Amino acid sequence: MQVKEWHFGLAQSAKSPEIGSGEAYLLWDNLVARYDITHTSQIYLNAVHDPEFRLIMEKGLMSILENQVNVLKKEMDKYHLPLPDRPPKSVRFTLEDNIINDEYIFGKLFIGIQAFIDNLIRTVKTMVYNDDLRATFMEFLKAAYNNICKYGKMKGWLRTPPLKPCHLVEEG
Repeated sequence: MQVKEWHFGLAQSAKSPEIGSGEAYLLWDNLVARYDITHTSQIYLNAVHDPEFRLIMEKGLMSILENQVNVLKKEMDKYHLPLPDRPPKSVRFTLEDNIINDEYIFGKLFIGIQAFIDNLIRTVKTMVYNDDLRATFMEFLKAAYNNICKYGKMKGWLRTPPLKPCHLVEEG
């Protein structure tokens, strides 16, 4: 008897889990995207000055990404999909002239997270066959965005529109 990826009975009667080609591509593409984001974040980490911001990036953002990478790799392994090449584990260099400040880095990361949310929404919309994968990507969608918004507002780095509406001139 086969229930999802669990099999009860003789090994030769077990079916390999199936995945559509579109879903396989989305798994691969999302793993590549996380590798790229991790690599970019490591580059930015070299320029961060604020110890609190550094800690948030290292322990928050990077750990969320690494957890998602591990989940995606496990899913790809379950479906016997080839893994993409991984970038270096760490990127270290020093910046001499402080040409990049923490607010700039936050802004770039924030815009990147917003763009990534669009990518995740498209992925969830496309994942119609595999309920478990769709649920996994829904969890990814919930991670990190709310907290990064709160932190950006607290530091004054989040560009927000004016809170008061413009006064409209009434025609009389």
